This record gives sequence, structure tokens and C-alpha cells, in this order.
Amino acid sequence: MEELEEQPTQTYTYSPTTSSHERSNRSDDIEPRSILETYAPKILTSMETVADEEAENVPETMCQIFSQSLIPFFLGGCGSISAGLLLTFANKQLKLIEEIPEFLVLMPPLQGLRGNLDMTFSSRMSTLAHKGAFAEKGILSKVRRNAAVSQALSILVCLTANLISYFIVFVTPSLGDSPTNSTDTSTFSNDSSHDLNNIESSLFLTGSSILSVAVNCCLCTSFLFTIVFFAWKNDYNPDNIVAPLGASISDMLTIGSMLFFCYLLRPYTGFSSAVPIVIIIFAISSVPIWMWLGWKDDMAVRTAKEQCLTLVFAAIVSCGAGFLQSEGAMTYPNYPAYQTLISGLAGNRGAVLASRISSHLEIHKNSELEWNQRLWPFTYYRSNCSESRTARLLLFTALPFQMFFVGISTVMSYAMYDPVEQDYRFFIAYAVVVLIQQSTILYLAQLLVFTLWKFQLDPDNHAIPLLTSAADVCGCGLLYSLFLTLDKSFGCVKRE
Repeated sequence: MEELEEQPTQTYTYSPTTSSHERSNRSDDIEPRSILETYAPKILTSMETVADEEAENVPETMCQIFSQSLIPFFLGGCGSISAGLLLTFANKQLKLIEEIPEFLVLMPPLQGLRGNLDMTFSSRMSTLAHKGAFAEKGILSKVRRNAAVSQALSILVCLTANLISYFIVFVTPSLGDSPTNSTDTSTFSNDSSHDLNNIESSLFLTGSSILSVAVNCCLCTSFLFTIVFFAWKNDYNPDNIVAPLGASISDMLTIGSMLFFCYLLRPYTGFSSAVPIVIIIFAISSVPIWMWLGWKDDMAVRTAKEQCLTLVFAAIVSCGAGFLQSEGAMTYPNYPAYQTLISGLAGNRGAVLASRISSHLEIHKNSELEWNQRLWPFTYYRSNCSESRTARLLLFTALPFQMFFVGISTVMSYAMYDPVEQDYRFFIAYAVVVLIQQSTILYLAQLLVFTLWKFQLDPDNHAIPLLTSAADVCGCGLLYSLFLTLDKSFGCVKRE
């Protein structure tokens, strides 16, 4: 009997020419499988995939947005209060404003510059977090390159803002003839140093501002990346958290560090201008180094190219706010206490809305609303989409936040034995101004982001600088009009 060789396992395929007898014989060799056993795994896998996609696309509720942004807005408001009271103290007590009138003109563009760079940096980090880039290798190198580009831009735009502020003071003689508003025991008075002429004061203020923005850039970029990374790790939306913190903390740091470096450099400048000249030359020569450090990152280089002109334009607009602030502060000494608050909080809320819309457009590649729904403010605010609901939430919570922080500012001013405005008519008018400004900035935010996206420009790089400069000018103009109207009509505000 011949040994049977092992037959290899045969694979049968269906053919229309195969007879029914052959198919029945093959079916005896194959273990029968039911329809559920065959298709259930595929169906379940598809259902899980769809469920995951739906979970990612579920919009945030208003409670989630409010709860996630509550503490950042509170901390941002505290930063704006501190910045305003610090600037008011400098305006009333320090001889710096009398010696160098460019200081008040320069502060809004410097605050706007740092706030713009910090918020656009945080907006780019938030977009990277939404895309899942934080889980990839090399994210720290990308962050460092973006920070290097921000440092280079801050130096260039700082020099531009200084030139513009000097031009404004030059063409406005009234700013150079500010009334004496300081005491003889001022921190900035120094018997061993002479009064500065125009060139010396320009060099002194430029050197101080460059040191200020350079130090702030290092501190703020590290802090903001930490906040975005923490939010990403804990499944929070960074867009709701990081923008208010970035703007207001940079305001406080800019004013505080600016006063500190002015105090540090003033004795040396009184004898020689060599120190600020060395600082300016070193800063300008460091710009190519910072750009070289960020050159390997395509996103950072593209950001520098796209954002440079936008930041310069925003600085020019903010210098207009600086002119209004200097005019208001010389006549009404309490003006700076409210300027940083009204401009800062409105800019924060506009930046939050802009950052959320930008992230949505970047991820989904489509808009929730079209031109005809965005063009008219009444139609936009009444829409039922998540974007309009967020705008309504930001608008309706703006007034309670503002009045709460105005109350805190008043209490703190009493503790400093230098109370600010106290008349009830001022607070009523201030509330009306807040609603007008906030509704305008939120409307501009959505329209600007959508327009930039339609023209294929990155809103993360352009929208926030333009918005914050608009908030500065709008806030300074409305607040100056408020003080002027109440002064002429009722005489219920403090004058110099």
C-alpha cells in the first residue's frame, strides 16, 4: 500500500463556473460561520471609530467655557489692576514723567507689543496642541525656535515704537510742557545728574525699553508654554486659558520692568549716554543671532515674515493710544488706573474669541457662519452656533468682571492712601463705555479672523495684534471722552 503524502492546505475561491456539487463538497471541509461572526467585528470597529470622531467634534458647553476661563480672566484682571495702579503711582509720584514725557506715549505700544507677541505665541502653541503636535518628538526645539523669533521681533518693533513715540512728542509741544506732578523726594531725582536733553532722554528710554522687552520675552514665553502644556495634559482647551493670562501679566511685567530699568540706568545716563548706546547696539546686533536660531523651523520663519509688518502697524496704532493716554494722564491723574483695565480686559476677551475661531478654522477648514451672517452685529450675536454663543458669553460677562475689578482697584487705592474716582456718575458712565467697547471689539474679532482666513492669511499671526491695538485706541478714546464729558458737565472727576 502506497504511503499517502501530506496534501497542502488548499484555498478555495468562488468562481461562477464552479458546479454546485463541488461547492457543497468544499463547504463540508470549511467550518461554517454565521453572518454575525463574520461582520460583527467590522461593525463594532466602525462604530468605535465614529464614536471617537463624534467625541472629538462635540462642541464645548457654555458652562465648560465659562469655568475654564473664569480663573484666567480673574488673574488677568488682577494683572491689569496692578499695572494700572503702578502706572498711576508713577504718573503722580515719580519725576520720570516730568523729565521724560515720551514715557506715557511709549507705554501703550510697549504693552501692546509684549501682549501681541505673547498672545500670538500662545495662540500658535494652542493650535499645535489641538493638532496633537505636543505628543510628537522635538516639540521643545520648536518652542525654542518660536521664542527666538519672538525675541528678534520684540527688539525690532520696540525700536520702531520708540521712534514713533519720539515723533509724536516732537510734533506735539504740549506733551513736553507737562505740569509738575512729582514730589521733591522722587525716586528719579538725583542731585548728581543733570536734566536730560531730548537726545539723552530718547537714548535713555530706548535702552530701558529694550532691556524690558527682552527680559519679558524670556519670562513670558516660558510661562505661557508651561500653561498650554499643562492645559493639554489635563484635557482643557488652551484657547480659554492662556490668552487672558498672557496679555495682562505682560502688561504688569512691562510697566514694572520698565520702571525698574529706568531707575537702574538713570544715574549713568545723567553723566554719559554711553550705557544706553551700548545696550542699543548690542540689541540690534543680536537680532541676526535670534533669527538664525529660529531659522530651522519653517513655521517660526514664516511667522517672522508674516508678522513683522503687522506688529509694526499695530505699534503705530498703539502710539495713537499712547498720545491719548498722555493727554488724559496730564489732565486727569487717575486716568491710567482705568486705561489698563478697560483696554486690557477688552483685548483679552477679543483675543480669546479670535483664538477659538482661528483654531476651529485651522482644524475643520470651514466656518460656522458666512459673510451675510457675520457682517451685521445684530445677526451675528443672535445666531445659535457655538461661536456666537461664546461671543454672547464673553460680552455679557464683561460688565460684571469690569465692575468687580473696578471695585478692587478702588479698595486698593484706599489702602495706598491715594483713592481714585468715587462719584457714582463715573461708575455708571464707565459701565456704558465698557459695553460699547466690548461689543465693538468682539464684533471686530470675528470679522477680522474670518477675513484673514478667507484671504489665506494665518489669523494666529495677524488677528490678535490688530485686535489689541484696536482695543487700546478704542479704550483710550472712550475713557478720555468719559473723563472730559463728566468734567465739563458735572465736574465730578479729579483734575491735575
